[in-house]
This record gives sequence, structure tokens and C-alpha cells, in this order.
Amino acid sequence: MEQSSEHGIDVIGDLHGHSRLFLRMLELLGYQADGDSFTHPLGRRILLVGDLINRGPDSIAVLETARRLHENGTALIILGNHEFRLIQRSVAQKPLDDERFNRYLPWIRTLPLFLETTTLRSVHAAWHYSSIQVLKESQANDDSFVQRTLDKETAERKAVQNILSGIKVRLPLNPILRDRFDLPREKGRVKWWKNLEGKSFAECLYSPMYPEVWKQIPDPDEIAQVEPYGEGEKPVFLGHYSLPPSIEKVMEMIVCVDGCVTKDKKLWAYRHNGEFCPHCRNLVSCE
Repeated sequence: MEQSSEHGIDVIGDLHGHSRLFLRMLELLGYQADGDSFTHPLGRRILLVGDLINRGPDSIAVLETARRLHENGTALIILGNHEFRLIQRSVAQKPLDDERFNRYLPWIRTLPLFLETTTLRSVHAAWHYSSIQVLKESQANDDSFVQRTLDKETAERKAVQNILSGIKVRLPLNPILRDRFDLPREKGRVKWWKNLEGKSFAECLYSPMYPEVWKQIPDPDEIAQVEPYGEGEKPVFLGHYSLPPSIEKVMEMIVCVDGCVTKDKKLWAYRHNGEFCPHCRNLVSCE
């Protein structure tokens, strides 16, 4: 999905229902009220990397603002794992966490799983080449496609898991590893853009786990899932990983704008002006 980005794109991280911070970030980035929505005086647009909903205080307000921005052409928006799970529940005819989501579902289902502009790519968790290939013709408003993602044996299910939740490996049983929320984990998300062959868990894991394990390595068959991101490719903008403040958000051609707004009370964005090599000086945050 190729889109124009000639005026610049401001990539905003996972919002998770934090409407006040969303509006604060729009103001900080220079967007101005325009009727019932916002536009930028220089024609810039925003890109939301998914996970607009859940966890925070006002998912409905976030959805309303995002939809208006999208409908007036100011926002590009991709699906996160939280939105896709909502779609799956609706297709499976299971109750939603908030019945008010029903009002936004037809619009949410028009959003893409990933996108590409003339200068960047964006996906919620991992630009995994073979998974992107599987999903390139898929639409979230196609019930038959969504139904296939509910079947554990389908290529579509695995591809959606890869791009929306990241490439995962089983973690060691001893020691038990915990995430930044102190929850024990059986699997961890890896640096999908790097060659991880022979690397330790401490070197492979993107979302940090504690304690760091330098002597053990993941199962080579699981690491074989990784398809390192090619040199000379466009930069990729992600959300999803709830990065603690100590972890860099710009790594080679990869930019993660998710610093976990719910835990850290800080929202992140990246001002992209068409540059081929992302730089941390273009990061913006608000609290």
C-alpha cells in the first residue's frame, strides 16, 4: 500500500485510550483545530501505529479523534494487535470489552494491517517479509479472512501474529524470566531485524527480560523464523514493545515509538521528514 508523504509524517505511538495525551501531542506537533478535527498548517500528516484502545481511561475519545483525523485525510492509521483482537471477537460473535466499540468497528475494519509510503514503512510489531507476502491481499473487513486467523493451523493466523505481536521464542525455564511489569513469561519478542544466529537471550530479546541471560541461546529452529531487514530498505516505524526509558527507540532503520504510555505516562512520536536514516533527535515526547 503506497501512499504519498511529501509534506512529512508525524508517527505517534500506541495510545491505549489516553485521549488527553493524544490531544497534547497533536498540539505539540503543531496541529490546529479545524472544524471538529485537526489539520497541520504545513500539510503534515500523522501516522498512528495501532493499539488505540484498551488499558487507558478513554478509548472511545481516542477512537473518535482518530476517526475524524482519518476521514479528513490528516491521519494514516494501521491496526494493532488490540484492534485486530477486537475484530476477531466480533467475527466470532463474542462479547466485546466495551459495547461502545460496536459503533467504531465498521471503520476500524477498513484500516490496513501495514502500510508503505514513498519514504517509510509501518507495521505494529514486525516487518516480517514472508508474513507481509501472505497478507498483502488481506482485508480486515473480510469475514472469511478474519475467520482463518482464528484457526491455529492457517498461514494467515501465523502471519498476523508475526506482524502484530512480533517474532517470539521460548524463554529458558531456569532462570525464569520476567518482563518490565515483573510478570513471568514463557516467550519473549526478539530483534526481528537482526541476524540472531548464535546470539544469547540477552542479545536477542527486544522487550527486555530480567534477569539478563548471556550464556544460554534460543532454540535455533525458532531463531530461524527471523528474516533480517535488508540493507538499503526504507525505515520501519513500529509500536507494541512497551520500551522502558533505558532502551533506545531508534535502532538502525527501525524506530519504535511505544514507550508504554500506560506505565510511564509518556507518549512518544517521531517527526519524519523523508530522511532515509532515522535519528533520535527527531523523537518527541509529552506527559
